Amino acid sequence: MKRIIVLLPIVFIISCARTLEPTAENVNKIFASKDFTFEFNTATGNCKSLSFRNDYLVYKSDKPTFRREVTYDEVLLINQFIQKIVNLHSTSLDPKTSSYYVIKNTAYTTTIVPDQEDYYFEALLKTLKLDQIH
Repeated sequence: MKRIIVLLPIVFIISCARTLEPTAENVNKIFASKDFTFEFNTATGNCKSLSFRNDYLVYKSDKPTFRREVTYDEVLLINQFIQKIVNLHSTSLDPKTSSYYVIKNTAYTTTIVPDQEDYYFEALLKTLKLDQIH
């Protein structure tokens, strides 16, 4: 029984993703895994996410989950979008009262609260043709 008690804290520590500051360098550290999730959380509590796994994009929302291959041009578009929100990150906005993004993988997570309207994420989904999924 003592062994189990000793192992539980170790497993918990190992399984927790380390929180990083929202900088381009840290976001690139997450991207390097090529297996990450880009999540948008609205101030009203809605969540939509784009996950990337082995050249596939997985879109999750209140609609059914959708999975398809991601193109190089789409990767560039998403990368530019994320670069923009990192540059617009506001330290004065609170994720408890503002919309925010989370970029995460199994090792790292970062939260970005950009000084930007929510409709820009919806425009990204429209460009990626993910807003039309039923």
